[in-house]
Amino acid sequence: MKATAIDAIRCPITHSTLELIEITHQAEDEIITGQLINKDGRIFKIVNGIIDFVIMDEEEKNQYAISLFKEKAKSYDEYQHLSFETFYKDENTVRNELIDKLRLIPASKVLEVNAGTGRDSILIAKRLSKDGLLHVQDISADMLFYCKEKLKNVSVPYLIHQSNASVLPYENQLFDSVYSFGGVGMNTYSDNKKAIKEMVRVTKAGGRIVFGGLSLAPWLRNTLFGKVLVNHNPHYANNISFDDLPIEARELNVSWILNGAGFVVDFTVGEGEPSANFNYEIPGPRGGTLFTRFYGQLEGVTNETKKLAYEASEKLGISMHKWLDEVIKEEAIKIKNQ
Repeated sequence: MKATAIDAIRCPITHSTLELIEITHQAEDEIITGQLINKDGRIFKIVNGIIDFVIMDEEEKNQYAISLFKEKAKSYDEYQHLSFETFYKDENTVRNELIDKLRLIPASKVLEVNAGTGRDSILIAKRLSKDGLLHVQDISADMLFYCKEKLKNVSVPYLIHQSNASVLPYENQLFDSVYSFGGVGMNTYSDNKKAIKEMVRVTKAGGRIVFGGLSLAPWLRNTLFGKVLVNHNPHYANNISFDDLPIEARELNVSWILNGAGFVVDFTVGEGEPSANFNYEIPGPRGGTLFTRFYGQLEGVTNETKKLAYEASEKLGISMHKWLDEVIKEEAIKIKNQ
């Protein structure tokens, strides 16, 4: 990593700034080994130019991911293209179509989560200029070793770090786009809901988030096509958890790729819950607004009283809402002033 990259990162626990306290090996302007420290004295090591932010815990899925890719990192690139050729697809074409959904410009600031060996990272880097920024995250240092090799000659400033996807080392709203293909959203690693929430947290309002991976479309799960795939790789049986999607998602699309064997979710990041006009007057005998019907409910009345009330409001030529609001308010004020 380069010393200038420190300005863009934060402690993953406190989100406070970090200080570079030791450089034990440096090649030109790149720090190969060293240490960072947060305000509470917690140390984060730099190993092979990659910052280690991993918070080790007993989370079974985190441990599984680290051990799995420790074994597979070396051979991962050799066989990954088969995951696309199985479905008569060109890998780079599919990956570029997903990256298109980020709507990047050369100066975009992009974070890739669960980057693995960097097969998407290098494609994203080619779309960015020296005015852009690319940060790459994965929980496996073994996978990131190969990612680093792919990125060493790109023109865009970049930083590679090892961390938990659910605890990202950044301040709020730093990136224009966040991307992840494989892992997030598949109920495979860590805490999916928290990981997606973190992706939203570090993305600017109006920014784009795209993530996807293996997950058979529901209508294909009991087909021969589906059964053969699950027998080959149980990850095809993973379910997308729509409950994990954030309230900040706008223009959200869910689509299936690879002939229905994979999925992709893309959306624009909004602020808080969606907004709507709940204050317009609803035509008809009941009247009122969506808000008054939600907040203004009173104790029920008998059917006879309800019938008489509708007759009264109709005779006056006003909606039930307006008549009730006027009558109840008038009587309540009288009693209050007694």
